[in-house]
Amino acid sequence: MKIAIVAAALLSAAVTHSAFASTVAEREYQRGYDDCLHGRYDQNQHAESYKKGCRAAEDHAAHKDTATTKHAPHAKVSDLRGMNSIKAFDVMTSRGFKSVDSITSGDTLYGIYYNAKTHQCIQLTNANDHVESVNDIGTHPNCN
Repeated sequence: MKIAIVAAALLSAAVTHSAFASTVAEREYQRGYDDCLHGRYDQNQHAESYKKGCRAAEDHAAHKDTATTKHAPHAKVSDLRGMNSIKAFDVMTSRGFKSVDSITSGDTLYGIYYNAKTHQCIQLTNANDHVESVNDIGTHPNCN
């Protein structure tokens, strides 16, 4: 009877350990995928699961690039300078942009907007309830 209990305990520990290892491997795969997708990767510092995730992200990006080589023409944004900040947000939305980030510094709000059809990543600098500047920043971690 004691042997059966010990065997059951060992089996349970082995199953728990393999389930934990699988979870760790899955997390490392996802971390590798995310890091590679955003250009943060050091091949020499990671396990095989991480590297597999990175390769999957590279394959996904390569497929995406060949499938979407034609982009819609850039949306007009230069006319937003001087516009009321709330109206500018509505105009950006109507032109296909989505707010993906914002940063506040003192009385200034920096809004980051992305248009998936045109692949534009735009920063609006808002102060005193008006758009002070409009800049195509090209890339941002949330512009994808």
